[in-house]
Amino acid sequence: MESIGKELQKEREARGISLKDISLQTKIGLRHLEAIENDRLDLLPGGFFTRHILKAYISSIGLNPEEWLPKYDRPELKPPDRESGAGKKAVLPQKSYQADKVKYYLPSQENKTGTEPEARKKEPRLDRIVWIALSVIVFGLFVLLIHLSIQTTRKNVEARKASQKIQAEVTIPTEEQLPATGNPAAEQELQAEQVPGLQLELEFNEDCWIQVYADGNLVVDGLKLEGFRILVRAESELVINLGNAGGVSFRLNGQPGRPFGKRGAVVKNIKITRENLAGFLDREKSSE
Repeated sequence: MESIGKELQKEREARGISLKDISLQTKIGLRHLEAIENDRLDLLPGGFFTRHILKAYISSIGLNPEEWLPKYDRPELKPPDRESGAGKKAVLPQKSYQADKVKYYLPSQENKTGTEPEARKKEPRLDRIVWIALSVIVFGLFVLLIHLSIQTTRKNVEARKASQKIQAEVTIPTEEQLPATGNPAAEQELQAEQVPGLQLELEFNEDCWIQVYADGNLVVDGLKLEGFRILVRAESELVINLGNAGGVSFRLNGQPGRPFGKRGAVVKNIKITRENLAGFLDREKSSE
């Protein structure tokens, strides 16, 4: 009758599994695996570790440990007690026992016991390297966010100063006292005609895209925000394109003008000249 170790060896070979494959999978040293198949359980660490090694080996070749482990419980198959065996007057040193445990968990380093402690001190731990790398990345992101915040704040301050400067440069022409004629519409047209050229004062009640050409030259272009004001002068002609006609109010040569269109309406090629400027004035507001 074959021994248990030989039976396990046949089961392993029948499945085409090598001892090296089992060692890589279970992290058990080859000499311990060979000891199992040669029925040399006395070469195993003993106690709980022997049973754990047997269970891992049996499972790795596809067998049920619950069926095979009881076979090792027979007294004749149990390895002799290393601490109380015949001919041994003293127990194994604690240091040697700890070394066996290290060999069990790290079988690939069994031949490096002499240089292992110094080599391990010199090699940086992987978790420490990962922690340092993550710290550097987080710190770099923090510095980048601070830099972007400073740049954004600086740009907002510059934009605010530029807006205030433009609004400060806008001049509101003073209204001159005209002789009373008894006709508000006539007074309005007369006052508008007395201003040299064309003066268009724009005030944005809502955000609005706008283009203004003065005598054929593009002088205003882009999106203007609510509350923005600007003054445009021309000698003979103004052409206006609006993206939100109802969001802009204006004065033409010092007189209030009627709306260019409805709120949200897109109006293009609004042409104002010295000859037709009276048609853009709001007579009702002037009479008030």
